[in-house]
Amino acid sequence: MASEKPLQEASQRRQPQQQRSQERVEKVLRAAAEVFWEVGYDAATTRDIARRANTAVGTLYRFFPNKLAIFHALEKQHRQSVEAIQSSIVTPEFMRQPLDLMIASMVETFAKYFEDLGPRVVYTQYYLNPEIFIHFDETVDYSFIRRLAIALRIRNPTLPIDKSELLAEVCHRSFNALFLSALRSSPSHRDCLYQELRTLLTSYLHPYDSQGPSRPDMTPAATASPSTVFTQTHQLNHRQQKALSYLQTHSSLTIQTFETLCPMPSRRTLQRDLKQLIEKDLLYTEGETNQLTYYLRRTG
Repeated sequence: MASEKPLQEASQRRQPQQQRSQERVEKVLRAAAEVFWEVGYDAATTRDIARRANTAVGTLYRFFPNKLAIFHALEKQHRQSVEAIQSSIVTPEFMRQPLDLMIASMVETFAKYFEDLGPRVVYTQYYLNPEIFIHFDETVDYSFIRRLAIALRIRNPTLPIDKSELLAEVCHRSFNALFLSALRSSPSHRDCLYQELRTLLTSYLHPYDSQGPSRPDMTPAATASPSTVFTQTHQLNHRQQKALSYLQTHSSLTIQTFETLCPMPSRRTLQRDLKQLIEKDLLYTEGETNQLTYYLRRTG
């Protein structure tokens, strides 16, 4: 992203006070996100946006003087949402989860967030058209990197400050690069990139997690967590990885608990995930069909 701010904010003409006006503004913003995503910011026009919002251009201009003001409204919403998400994940409680579970939760949180076209448009434009931004610059990145470095030192108090900040920067830059590629890919390829991102970050951070840097003679395979090894061997999705991570610290898993860990997918999808783990001989079950309890199959 650009570190300079060559533009002044193109503000809304008026702030909506009544609910009906607020709904109109939100409708325009949703329409703008769709148009920006489909044709790009540069090619989009206020007429395109008004047409998509099923509103008159004059009504749009009551709230926004031009498309840049519309984009800045989307950008401002995205900045507020990202700060809220970052505050929720860079906490002692979140960071004390098992490493692979923590990384999976982080990736899943942002994957769900970017299903909304508004944030997706702003995020991709951040790299494609940086000169139009006024709410984001490199200071936002470095603020999160510093917070992530502090969180890494919570996991491993022996980690030097400069090393923790380097690790945090590599994680943040890698996360952004793969997410940008994923959001511009087909849904199936996007899921594959998310999975690889989880594996990449877990493997990268594991030697520095809790016990400090690994010995020089330890290979990534030797330092990887069991669920990461399972993931690499069996091509597991992030929900299945989360189930295995949970079972490494708990005696059993039920579908109700799995729904708490992965609240977005349907129960049928989660049941299919668990069935595949059974077929791969990673889990076994006890109980009746509707009251199954899942256990990790120990080997060795």
